[in-house]
Amino acid sequence: MKFSKAKTFLIISLFFIFGVGLRSFFEIPILFSYTLSLLGVILIVLFWKSKYLKIIGFGLIFIVLGFLRYEISIPQVDASKIQFYNGQEVSFIGVVSQEPDQRKSHVKLTIDTKGLPEDKEVSGKVLVNTYLYPEYEYGDRLEIFCELQKPEKIEDFAYDKYLARYDIYSVCYRPTIKLLKKNQGNFLMANLFKIKNKFVLSVQKSLPEPQASFLGGLILGAKKSIPDDLMQDFNRTGTTHIVALSGYNITIIAVMIMNLCKSLWISRKKSFWISVIAITFFILITGASASVVRAGIMGILVLSASQLGRISRITNALVFAALVMILFNPIILIFDAGFQLSFLATCGLVYLSPKLEKYFKKLPNIFGLRENLVATLSAIILTTPLILYQFGRLSIVAPLVNVLILSVIPLSMSIGFILGIIGLIWLPLAQVVSWLAWVILSYVIFIVETFARINWVSLEIGKIHWIWLLVFYSFTSLILFKKRPLKFKTSAAL
Repeated sequence: MKFSKAKTFLIISLFFIFGVGLRSFFEIPILFSYTLSLLGVILIVLFWKSKYLKIIGFGLIFIVLGFLRYEISIPQVDASKIQFYNGQEVSFIGVVSQEPDQRKSHVKLTIDTKGLPEDKEVSGKVLVNTYLYPEYEYGDRLEIFCELQKPEKIEDFAYDKYLARYDIYSVCYRPTIKLLKKNQGNFLMANLFKIKNKFVLSVQKSLPEPQASFLGGLILGAKKSIPDDLMQDFNRTGTTHIVALSGYNITIIAVMIMNLCKSLWISRKKSFWISVIAITFFILITGASASVVRAGIMGILVLSASQLGRISRITNALVFAALVMILFNPIILIFDAGFQLSFLATCGLVYLSPKLEKYFKKLPNIFGLRENLVATLSAIILTTPLILYQFGRLSIVAPLVNVLILSVIPLSMSIGFILGIIGLIWLPLAQVVSWLAWVILSYVIFIVETFARINWVSLEIGKIHWIWLLVFYSFTSLILFKKRPLKFKTSAAL
């Protein structure tokens, strides 16, 4: 076997990612890391002419580098860090650094701390759970008094690791808050959030409920205002992803946009750039949070498969994207279900779609029906085991419901964007356009609610053991890569 530069890069990257994953689960003794590094150096020096042993040597070193990258991500706590004061009642000053996360009974504020009132500088983030009123906005500079607490694991949910993804190591409840100054955030982000809020408001003025809230979740990920009973229906039918701008959602939507463009006889090259622009717009209009940016990258990678052609190239691009994300934030590898679902959905669309396509050749491709079905099944097959491991919930009708509604999602999103933009300019015209949006959105809601009424539509089977996860993905990898085609068949997914 000849190790090209591309293949060597792939192998070394996988060793590094493995090191990060291993350190995520276990404390690694320094002596073990030192021994592993020394063994790697010995293999490289003594067996330089052996391509296999040399690669293993470099691999061992990169495993240790993976250990080191995770270690670096663990913050060193001292008096200059806000988490140093966990367990104490403290007054601190900070700026709201993310769009407030409004829930039914409270609001979560992500605070980027700037210091203590006695002019002592501190840094770090705090998640503040406060009342619905008074309302605070992104960029507000606040003085907050509360008891800081260290995030703890909630039953089998690693809440501490969940918050660590965002560099949050302190939380507080029922605080006393004083507004010091407004507009202290990033100018670009502040204006993006303002545009988003005006956009949502124009949609709400043009459409009745629950269509207005559903459209807000569909195009902006603003799902908090969606009625609880409708959200439960989305959960039961395995369609929650359409109202959350996750990687699972964007990768599917990316394929749908491509298929829609193809059905309109738009060239593949132009379709690619239209889809990339649409995804970029999604990222910007939702505030460009880290999770949405990661999701957008995965979606663009799926589109890139049609441009790159060869499986080897898209594989390297996919691994490189994962590598860069993990370098920036190694905690996401094991403790970010969104990142994992994004990656697996992308793998399904890239690797599994071409293999499934041949089984659906007799199905008509009216409005991209066959291609959408193949793309949906590919993503569902590869993400279902992880969903069972993470949440213990299985939707029996998810493939069918997704096929019935995903074909109209790009159209509803397009009309929704047009509706929102027109609403910012002239509301009466937006209300005329809203009639068409209402019909499509009502169709989606009807399908979801109809299937959700079936008693056996969703099964709570409990979380599966990680061993079954390992067995499934190992077996799937053997099938997908046993006899790999030289070219990526874009027709199945794109």
